[in-house]
Amino acid sequence: MRKYILLALMLVIGLSLFGQNRGVKFAKSLAMPGISQISDGKSYGYAMLASEAAIIGSMIFLNNEEKLRYQEAYDYALKYANIAPGKYPETYLRDLGRYNSGGFDADGYNSRILKDAINLYPHDPEQQQAYINQNAYSEELFWAWDSPANRARYGSIRKSAHNLRDYGKLAIGVLLVNHLVSGIDVLRYSGQENRPQLSLGIKDNNPILNLSIKF
Repeated sequence: MRKYILLALMLVIGLSLFGQNRGVKFAKSLAMPGISQISDGKSYGYAMLASEAAIIGSMIFLNNEEKLRYQEAYDYALKYANIAPGKYPETYLRDLGRYNSGGFDADGYNSRILKDAINLYPHDPEQQQAYINQNAYSEELFWAWDSPANRARYGSIRKSAHNLRDYGKLAIGVLLVNHLVSGIDVLRYSGQENRPQLSLGIKDNNPILNLSIKF
């Protein structure tokens, strides 16, 4: 959503500040990177257009691969963790990879809940039971991995899916930058005295995109 708001804002700025002709070129290049550059005889516009196609193709590929990996992990759990077919929340699927079982046996999820309840309320059995009732899995949700190796394999598959999801988010960011760079490039070479400045930086381990326009 923020991406589309930012693109709309850039469109309004281009149309209102830089004149109709320049604004139209800006809007076209912002909507489809490289289009205005190509029409103005800038050969690198083809590279921008090709980059757009490559990024979108990568996003589609990553999204499909992510879904396949999550489905693979689910099928693996059906086979080796002895769960019933169904639709499970993300927290449950995550816990499947962290504990050998869902019950109160050793290294079971509910066993950890029991220990937490005792630690939190050491002298209050009623509060302990309330905590267990609120956080423990019911019997129909219990699982039991055939072996620790199979549990580890399940976790590895899900980690691969998580990585693909993160790569997909990164691709969205690259796509946005490609649109912004293309739009700003039109303003750069079209003779605007106060040219916009685009810069990338890092703040709190997050990428930051800065756009500066002088009036």
